[in-house]
Amino acid sequence: MTNNVKYLVIYKCAECGEESSFTDIDEPTCKYCDHATTMTLISKQEITPELMEERIKALSASMLTNLQQAYQHLTEEEKSNFPEGQDAEKEMLMLLAKVKNLKDKIDGIKFDDKDENSNPDR
Repeated sequence: MTNNVKYLVIYKCAECGEESSFTDIDEPTCKYCDHATTMTLISKQEITPELMEERIKALSASMLTNLQQAYQHLTEEEKSNFPEGQDAEKEMLMLLAKVKNLKDKIDGIKFDDKDENSNPDR
């Protein structure tokens, strides 16, 4: 039995509103909430290097945005969950810097079919 994955399908959860992507052979279930919910089809696109590049860049941007929001809304209770002697805000800022650096590197990635053909050892 072969699995011929051809499409990337994006759904939006009716419960939490988050989007999740799947291949065309996967059963869509929300990756963010534990509720049995309706998943609404948002898009279905053929998987290409360009599509994967776009999705990876969008995920890294979302990761940075979510981390920035977490930092901005850091409560005293959450700060107290950090190990004693660690400055929660400083740790979050250092993490933000690392994630920003990672996002910048990801933004510099360019998938190109020609790259794959020019280096068969990849």
